[in-house]
Amino acid sequence: MINNLELHFIGLYSKYGTDTNLGKENWIELKEQYQAKGRYYHNLDHNTAMLMELESVKEMLINIDLLWFAVYYHDVIYLPHSSCNEVDSANFARERLVNTNLNNKQIDQIADLILSTKKHELHQESDFNYLIDADLSILGKPWEIYLQYIKNIRKEYTMFSDTIYNSGRSKFLKHLLAEEQVFKTPWFQKKYEEQARANLARELALF
Repeated sequence: MINNLELHFIGLYSKYGTDTNLGKENWIELKEQYQAKGRYYHNLDHNTAMLMELESVKEMLINIDLLWFAVYYHDVIYLPHSSCNEVDSANFARERLVNTNLNNKQIDQIADLILSTKKHELHQESDFNYLIDADLSILGKPWEIYLQYIKNIRKEYTMFSDTIYNSGRSKFLKHLLAEEQVFKTPWFQKKYEEQARANLARELALF
C-alpha cells in the first residue's frame, strides 16, 4: 500500500542511486510541477490513483519500478494548449534519471512508457498496457466521480470557448467509444469497461 508519495518516490529514487538528497530535490521539483496553478486534474491525486491501480496488479507486471517512475513523470510537464506534453515529460524524466544507476535501456523504457500515455494504443509489451489502463481508469469510476473529473478537465481548458472545447471533447469521446475495447488488459476490462462506456456515452449526450 502506497500511503506517502514523498517517501515512496524518494525510496524509489534512492534505490537506483546513492544520493538521498538528490531524491529529495527531485521530489520537491516534481511536487512543484504537479501543484502548479491550473492543475485541477493532472496533479498528484491523479498520480496517486494510478499508483494504487498498478499496486493492485503488481503481480502481473514485469518491471514495476520502471512503471513507478513513468507514473511520477508522465504528466510532469502539462500545458493544456500543448501537443508535446508527453515528449516534454519524457525528456524531463531522462534528464533527471541520468543521475541514477538506471541503465540507458531502462531510462529509454521509462521514456517510452511516458510517451505511450499520449495515444493510449495497444502495445505488444504488457507493462505498457497496464500503465495506459491505469491512466484511463478514471473513465470507469462511478458517475459522481467521473462527473467531477470532467468538471476538473474543463477547468484546465478555460482558455478555450465552449464551442472549441466541446468539439474537441466530443471527438475524444467518440474515438474512445468507437474502440473495440477502451481498456487494453483483461483485468481492467473486467473492472471498468462497462462503466466507462456508460460514462462516456452519458457525457457525450451532454453536448
